[in-house]
Amino acid sequence: MTKLKYKMRHGFRAAVSHFFRHRQHPVKMLDYTSKNLWLLLIPLTKYLIASRFDFQSWIRTNWVDILSISGIFALAVLRWIFVRFTIESDGITAHTGLFGIVRTKVYYNEITTLTFCQSWINRPVKAYTMYIETNARTLSSEDMRLVISKRNADLLFDFVRDSEESAPKVTFSPRKTHLLMFSLLFSSAFSGMLLYGMFMFEAYKIIGLEFEQKLMLKVNSELTRIDSRLFKLSQTIPKAVLALGGLVIGGWFISFIATLARHWSFTISRTEDQLLVKSGVLIKRRHIINRSKINYYDLQQTLLMKAFKICSVTLDCTGYGKSRREISALIPITTYQQMNASLKMLVPDLPKPRPEIKTGRENISDFVWTPMIVCAIPPAALYILNKYVSIWQREFNILLVIITIPLIWLIIVKVAASFNTSVGFNENGCAMSYCKLYQFHKVFLPKANISKISISRTPFQLLNNRCTLMIYTCGEKEKCHKMKFMPYDEIKKICLREGYIMFE
Repeated sequence: MTKLKYKMRHGFRAAVSHFFRHRQHPVKMLDYTSKNLWLLLIPLTKYLIASRFDFQSWIRTNWVDILSISGIFALAVLRWIFVRFTIESDGITAHTGLFGIVRTKVYYNEITTLTFCQSWINRPVKAYTMYIETNARTLSSEDMRLVISKRNADLLFDFVRDSEESAPKVTFSPRKTHLLMFSLLFSSAFSGMLLYGMFMFEAYKIIGLEFEQKLMLKVNSELTRIDSRLFKLSQTIPKAVLALGGLVIGGWFISFIATLARHWSFTISRTEDQLLVKSGVLIKRRHIINRSKINYYDLQQTLLMKAFKICSVTLDCTGYGKSRREISALIPITTYQQMNASLKMLVPDLPKPRPEIKTGRENISDFVWTPMIVCAIPPAALYILNKYVSIWQREFNILLVIITIPLIWLIIVKVAASFNTSVGFNENGCAMSYCKLYQFHKVFLPKANISKISISRTPFQLLNNRCTLMIYTCGEKEKCHKMKFMPYDEIKKICLREGYIMFE
């Protein structure tokens, strides 16, 4: 009898273990519930406290809301039960959709990027959000997304990672000062304001109007304290401009903190066929990147970075750097001298053709005439506004300065772009240099990843025998690299020599 009970208990435990091993982490049930569910839970809790925990009267009063919340949780549990997955020797199979009727299998050798993401909320329960990406074009943002336990995450990591070599060949980790500089250069005021706006919107939905009123009272009291200090300054600079400047600086600072936290502790390792990337503080990430699936490598710079001889090296691989505010960094930031040594370690087979065709001094006017026309628009608009709305003349003048400075800087950038636009081929690959808005790019890619070459010519380019060369690269989404004002005859010769069919 004792042996029978032991076998039954052991069999039950094995069945439960098998059940949970092929399901997502139970924390996923909270994700399946509607985000607006908390809007019902908060007032229900208030009513319960107000009724001094008299459950009978509380249930009689709020039975509709209680049934609604119970139904939402029941549907979340059913969905969690039916969604299951299996880690196999050659791939991972997942059953998703309504009652798990959609079956998807992803083979390990087709994975471009495998990502494990652990937020600070999931860390105490040891849960990971797993993203699997391939070059297949799917309707969803990722080919497979599951919330799994640490045990399943480690098992899948071992399956996908190179089995022949237990230790990586090369490991690179940038200095902390370089990461600080990287966050300073790649932070955006707009993305920071967007992040802050999303946070405030979600907080408002959860906490409600009472929170907004208290916050506004607090802000107004603080503004009253500092208003006297700003009074003298506002005599020369309008308050609206000060508020705009504070908003931009605050947004940039939020973006700086988010970028720094995302890429802190950045470490990349190279094995025979893969790149292993770790990063993050609040949200920890692990990436496995298939080196054979990388589309191209991109050396990115701003004009100031070129002046100080520093650059950031990124790579284009489906799934890496796909989430919001994430940069697909190979080397976050480095100097020219360190870049060459680091690239030899991490990408020893990188094709580096010399530039064969490039623009120069004679093309400066081609690059700057469009920004100069755009730069002339704000003064003309200001003249018209001051003529009809003279009461805001001082504000308009300050706004003109704010708008014109980036446009003048764009003209300077385009002058530098006229000396940094080129293309070259060799037997292994292609190298391109071009400028997109304020950003300089130097792209290296194998020939096998070129999907199409196209040439376009505007009426002005027909007059001076110039053209725009567009090289498209393979991947989940086709990407285009444009080199403007290139000599048409030379581009045509080099394309015919390399055997590419040009589309005009």
